[in-house]
Amino acid sequence: MRYNAVLLASFLFVAVCFMTVSVQPVQAAGDVRIVTHSSFYTSLNTLYIVGEVENTGDMATEFTKVNATFYDAEDQIIDTRIGYATLDVLLPGRKSPFYVMLFEDDMSLAVDDYSLTVSWKDREAGKEEGLEILSFSDHMDDWDFLHVTGEIRNTGSTTATDVKVHATFYDSEGTVVGRNEESAEPTTLSPDQTGTFDIQLIYAHQIEKVASYSLTAESEEYALVPEFPVWTTMVTALAFVALTMLVYKKKLQTRK
Repeated sequence: MRYNAVLLASFLFVAVCFMTVSVQPVQAAGDVRIVTHSSFYTSLNTLYIVGEVENTGDMATEFTKVNATFYDAEDQIIDTRIGYATLDVLLPGRKSPFYVMLFEDDMSLAVDDYSLTVSWKDREAGKEEGLEILSFSDHMDDWDFLHVTGEIRNTGSTTATDVKVHATFYDSEGTVVGRNEESAEPTTLSPDQTGTFDIQLIYAHQIEKVASYSLTAESEEYALVPEFPVWTTMVTALAFVALTMLVYKKKLQTRK
């Protein structure tokens, strides 16, 4: 009997230890991935990579970096560059545009291929939601630049500083073909105050590809409210304006 009691006590001890180890909580973490990207050359022979990242984790991230490695036709590394997500804080489930640039002096015209990786730092504090885009529209100006204009409001309880609106432009297949951001006017919004914004896309050979765009926004204090980012599936201006296509200097194949 004494032996059986000792054996039973030992079994219960092992079982309790196993259960204690097994029920340890899973740690929350950010998980950022590159959703889509493309590249083009500007008139100054700058190689411009544009794309979009998404935080599929359950914790906000910051310092979200996109690392680009450029290769020549013989698969030799030409150079490396770092770009950042344009949103400072990427909340779970949110997307942000990014860009990376390589200039002609850095042998941009010798690039045949490139690869991308992404890194980030988890941010436990996240960022409170307190910005709302009230309205937006698009039009072409006399220079054939594409403008996205609208209004943004601070719905938070404190002043929003350095308010910026970010636009991501997509082709008909959902690939990012352009991005830009602009500060709101005014850049500081008191609670319930409304500002305006005007975002431009100036590259003609990219504008003619645009089929849709999305908008998001951020200030030092706030992220956009959950109902956004706003999205339009048709660019009104492009339905009525004929654009002159520019010849690509080089077509790049994306490294898998």
